[in-house]
Amino acid sequence: MTATVAGLLDRLHAQAFAISNLVTRPSEDRWRAHAVVWPRLALATMRALNNVPAGTATDPELVLLDSILQPIARSEWIPRISDTPATNVPPDKRLVDMTRVLGGIADLLSIGLKDTVSDSTAILGLRSNLLAPVMVAANWSLATAPDVARNLTPRRHLQLVSGIGAAFAFIPVGLRPGQYDDIAAVPHSENSLDAAMHNWLDATKEALATRKGLSGVTLQTIAADLSVLCGAAAATTNAAMVLGQLAEDRGRPVVEAISDANAQWREASRWPQTIYLGGVRDTGLADASIHLRQTVVDALRDGKSWADPAVVAARMKGQDLGSVARRAMHIAAEAAQLQQAAVTNLFFGKDRVMMASRSLEGATYMSKVVFTARRRGTWIPMPRHEPSGVEVYRAATNAANATAAARRLSVATANPALAPSMPSPPIAVEFTQGRIAALRTTTPSAPAQRLTQEPPFGMGSGGPGASGPAPSIGR
Repeated sequence: MTATVAGLLDRLHAQAFAISNLVTRPSEDRWRAHAVVWPRLALATMRALNNVPAGTATDPELVLLDSILQPIARSEWIPRISDTPATNVPPDKRLVDMTRVLGGIADLLSIGLKDTVSDSTAILGLRSNLLAPVMVAANWSLATAPDVARNLTPRRHLQLVSGIGAAFAFIPVGLRPGQYDDIAAVPHSENSLDAAMHNWLDATKEALATRKGLSGVTLQTIAADLSVLCGAAAATTNAAMVLGQLAEDRGRPVVEAISDANAQWREASRWPQTIYLGGVRDTGLADASIHLRQTVVDALRDGKSWADPAVVAARMKGQDLGSVARRAMHIAAEAAQLQQAAVTNLFFGKDRVMMASRSLEGATYMSKVVFTARRRGTWIPMPRHEPSGVEVYRAATNAANATAAARRLSVATANPALAPSMPSPPIAVEFTQGRIAALRTTTPSAPAQRLTQEPPFGMGSGGPGASGPAPSIGR
């Protein structure tokens, strides 16, 4: 099953909210069961935070978080007392489960998003989603720690964790989504569109890196498959828009941009018959291409047209259609960059392309050898800047640029559409849209730089209080 950062965050926040309602009294055994887990929990939290690209050389927030979590991760937060016998108490299972989920999020974030510029709002939202549950865990552990002299230092450490987590819990749930939620680990054997796209990308990379030489069929296949990917992304984005998962004013420009990239790749897949590449046809790419196209048909098509959005949602049950579309555009943009680089190298690099001698247009290159080849109707190496080669290069470059532009618009739909404003003072935590948040933070939050300037210590961890016409898409 495909695991996404958003899915693991859902699980982490559900775990945190479950423990926020537990009634806990100070107990030495319970405290030991918590304390033994905290070094691993702090380390997993740090890994997740450090795997979020900040986009700047210095990040004061991350420095502060590291200074709070590092001593716990290094087990320096509890003084060593030699005359106190250690009790063999098993670690608390709930905290262990949260640690495992945090570790999984850290592993997924380490995959990253290639060529994606860090967005400060997305980074702030992701940090909020990571630290709000950790705040609840810290408050729960504080409740189990007996108020004795030897626990003074560890209690202060957990109060720091609770305080910084509370600061990030100010961020409303509506401001937390971002492009990093889309990062996924996809089993290649899974019968899904995500798995078919990832398998195709792997086959594309291998085909373009072959030492046996590229063939025209390989480059035409990749270009045609990119048009299929763009069409699938446009159809999925349109379905999300029609179903109300994405606002029309944000989704319509994305569908139009992806549809333009779809048309550009269809043009780039039409190579002139006068060009010949001596490479071998890649059978792995051919198999991956067939599987990708069949998966798109099964998931998104209905005969010769795109399926109704409700049908698409039923076929892709449980998946966020907007996230699937954005992942498709990430893959398309990466493959487009590789394709465009391969075409550039063919026509302007060391590799040579053969062309029909009788189709040579540049008189500058006419020579005795060329005249002989033209008379015999044979192939000759294509001269640099031959019009037919320049046309192929132009088509690939235009398509790659259109794909990159469409990807930027698609990624932007993952970001919240709200504008920041002043937060309300928190009382406890609530569970809203699957996320831990401070109560009375329904309005968007203040800018990120205020988080390290306010001391929101002593925050509780109790339970919740009372309670148009679709754009056309190229086939």
